[in-house]
Formats: sequence, C-alpha cells, structure tokens
Amino acid sequence: MIPKPLMGKVLILWGMLLIGQFLLAAAVMYQNMKAGFGFVETALTMPPLLFAFSLVLFVVSWLQYRSKR
Repeated sequence: MIPKPLMGKVLILWGMLLIGQFLLAAAVMYQNMKAGFGFVETALTMPPLLFAFSLVLFVVSWLQYRSKR
C-alpha cells in the first residue's frame, strides 16, 4: 500500500497531468470540428477518450484516498 501522504502528492501530480490532457483533448476536438467532423466522431478520437479514462481512474483513486482516513 502507498502511504497516505505520498498518495496525496501523487494525486496532485496526476491532477496536473489531467489538466494537460484536457487541454490536448479540447484542442484536438476543436481542430476536428473546425475541419467539418461531427461532435461524436470528434469525441471518439484518442485524446478525448484517454482524458475520459484517466479522469475515471483519478476519481476512483481519489475516492480510495479519501476513504483511508
């Protein structure tokens, strides 16, 4: 098991990574929609999907961290 103070620092770094992934996903979606692709086609490209899966994993890890009190 990871000690709680270390896990808190890992979650902070992971949150910063999520911000970067969100910006990349938003830029890719904007470029694809500007090129004429629909929203669904754009949302199913790799960067938005990676952001969504990373966000889900982050939330699960954060909930586990919160329950360790």
